[in-house]
Order: sequence, then structure tokens, then C-alpha cells
Amino acid sequence: MDKPVKASAAPELRGYRIHRLVAVTDFSDIWLAEDLGLDRAVAVKAFTPKADEAGIIPPFPVAEWHRRFLQEARLQAHFDHPHIVPVVGLEQAADGRPCLLMQYLPLSLAHEIGPDVFDAGTGKAAGEGETARAVTPARTRAVVLQALSALVAIHRRGIVHRDLKPRNLLLAGGSGGRVKMSDFGMAKPPNEAASPGQEWFGTRDYISPEQYARASQATDRSDIFSLGVIGIRMLTGYFPDRRRLAAVKGLPVAFADLLAQCLEADPARRPDAAGMMARLAAINLP
Repeated sequence: MDKPVKASAAPELRGYRIHRLVAVTDFSDIWLAEDLGLDRAVAVKAFTPKADEAGIIPPFPVAEWHRRFLQEARLQAHFDHPHIVPVVGLEQAADGRPCLLMQYLPLSLAHEIGPDVFDAGTGKAAGEGETARAVTPARTRAVVLQALSALVAIHRRGIVHRDLKPRNLLLAGGSGGRVKMSDFGMAKPPNEAASPGQEWFGTRDYISPEQYARASQATDRSDIFSLGVIGIRMLTGYFPDRRRLAAVKGLPVAFADLLAQCLEADPARRPDAAGMMARLAAINLP
């Protein structure tokens, strides 16, 4: 749900000055704004659906996206966690649009590791001038541990994120900074009823086989699959490739094996977040 689409007008919110547009999705625009009362920057995510003539934004009608937008705000607001982006508030713009206000973090993990790069023969390739960018095992370990800390918290509440990817891991303090998980718009709350047309959603290159088959089948182990893809992507600069992973200098075998286990086709063979966090914390890097 991140393809570039035309943004709508900036929302008008009492007590806030909108500065500039920072991101656009099919159903929202995200703006950098200034909280005039507290003199601080905030991110304003305004519900701004870009529906077709039938009122559909795949895979849902606009009314369902509106429900999910409000659900996202409420789910994320329940957490006070160092690795989850904090919610500042939920406001209504002058034109009636709901707006989710959050801590403003301008960079994501995607900025640090670069664009997604694919091998020749897969049908996808990087754009002109783009190259694979890997980071050190130490940085990868730190990012994965911080993301796992957030997953432990949300999984304990019965929530599945369902859209873990580098752009949804924001960086506090800029490149190399602390990770904060964001974007609960695809999240699956406890006891979610399956929605019509819910065959799959998420970001195809990061989601598990069971989530790709049907979004309602996603479990906490589906998030672990996505995090495994992210970890291998960080270490190698590419999407999962065992040969490249084995060739990473200074990478302990136990770390490589743990990431590979995250990609098991059978969700039951993947570790849970708490178990993976404990195992990774025990791995010493040279």
C-alpha cells in the first residue's frame, strides 16, 4: 500500500501548523506539522482515501479502510514502549477527516539500508544507479532485537502486525538510531473477523506464505517470518539467499541459522518473539 498516488489538500487542525507532505499511501497522507502549544514537531496521518469509481481501494471499500484507520489509532495508542512509535492524539480535521497524530521520525530503516534490490532472473531489478547495501552483523542484531522487543509487546496482546518491512521501522536519532515500529494499519487484533476480499494484504516481498494465501491466517509467527526477511536483507543487501548469508563476514553460524529458521514454511517451526529474542541476545559477535 505504498505506491505513489496524488495527495489531497493539507488538513486543517486547530493548534497545529502543517509544514509539508512527507508520505502518501492509497488511503492516507502523512504530513510534518508543528504543535503550536508545545512547540514540537508531530506527524499527522490524515485519512485520505484514493478510491476508484466504485469506491474501492483494494482489497477493501473505503468504509472498511476508515474503520481500519480508527482501529490502527486505537491499537497503537495502547502501547507505551521504547520501540513503538507513540501516538500523540486522534483529531478531526476541519473537513471531517480523522487524523492520527504521532511522534515525528523522518527516517526509516529503508533509508539506512537502501532500496530493495533483486537478483537478475527474478523478474525484478533495482533502478538505475541503485546498489545493494548491507550493514554489519552488530547493527543487524541491534535492529532485530529492538524489533523483537516491540513484537513481544504486541503479540502478548494478541495482535499481529502483518506489515513489517524497513519502511515501517522508523529511526529515533537518525541513521543508526533506535528502532520504533510504526503503521498498524494492517494489524490483526484478537478475534478479528475475516473481511470479504481478504485473500492477502501486506507487502508481498516480506510476508509469509500463509499470509499470502489469506491474510486471516496470519499469526505471530507470520511477523517472525517478515523480521527474518528484514534481517537477511540487512546482512546481505538482498532478499533471502542462503549462499549470500553464509558468506557474510563475522556472522556467527547461530545467527544465520536463527534467521533461516524464521523462514520455515511451517509457522510452528519458527521461533516465537520472546524465544528468538533470548536466543539472539545470547549470541556473541566477534
